[in-house]
Amino acid sequence: MSTSAALKPAAPEPDLAAVKQRQHGAWSSGDYAVVGTTLQIVGEQLCEAIDLRAGSKVLDVAAGNGNATLAAARRWCDVTSTDYVPALLKRGRERAMAEHLAVEFREADAEALPFADAAFDVVLSTFGVMFTPDQDKAASELRGSADPAARSALPTGRPKASSASCSRPSASICRPRRA
Repeated sequence: MSTSAALKPAAPEPDLAAVKQRQHGAWSSGDYAVVGTTLQIVGEQLCEAIDLRAGSKVLDVAAGNGNATLAAARRWCDVTSTDYVPALLKRGRERAMAEHLAVEFREADAEALPFADAAFDVVLSTFGVMFTPDQDKAASELRGSADPAARSALPTGRPKASSASCSRPSASICRPRRA
């Protein structure tokens, strides 16, 4: 190791609260619900990948305008849809009402979910959770909200995948643990 590398100061830790505040402002500033409707197929594919069953208690985290929320509700699940941007929840609520779907909408931060441990059978998120500043905290919250036998589903990119295949959802078993 060179002397100059050994003397290099460590990079400062990012201010995650400041990042979250800037992101919240950005997500609140535009009509992202319109953009979100172009991604409706991802919510449908996510619900197919996880093989939802009628009556399942489903949590959709950072749900935006509710693509996965509505797909789960169409499969007769008991769905709670969360986001920290009220305008996006409002659009999701309007869409659910238009389809006569019963969904609970709650303002909530993916890094601080207001639910009891093991409250849900299935935890979903299309793209919202991947934007959280503290990924470990968000993952812990998703795991903690899920029942020990719960399933979780998030669309993920795969190594060496084409950009078209990066939005294909995958499903996995989620073993809840809160730190």
